[in-house]
Amino acid sequence: MSRFAFGVLTGVIMMYVASHYHVVRGDDGFYLVPKLSNNLKEIYVDTREFQPDDWLDHQSVAAAIMQSNQTHLLGESAMNPLQESVQGFFSNFVPRQ
Repeated sequence: MSRFAFGVLTGVIMMYVASHYHVVRGDDGFYLVPKLSNNLKEIYVDTREFQPDDWLDHQSVAAAIMQSNQTHLLGESAMNPLQESVQGFFSNFVPRQ
């Protein structure tokens, strides 16, 4: 019975992490980046070979990275072209004052 309970607990923890965080693989390791909205989309993203066009396909991940102040995961080549596109997307999640 204890193995079953351990399996259930492990499943619950994994579902919580999957719905609340992006697991981002960068050049120097793995990072947990809080999602801007809780869902099961883009749970794992490997950014080591990303080009600017790739970031445009993963704007929610890029916005979450910017929100969490982990912009080193975006890389230098992606910052300038991506910044305008993400700002428009990101503005939907920032509370207006």
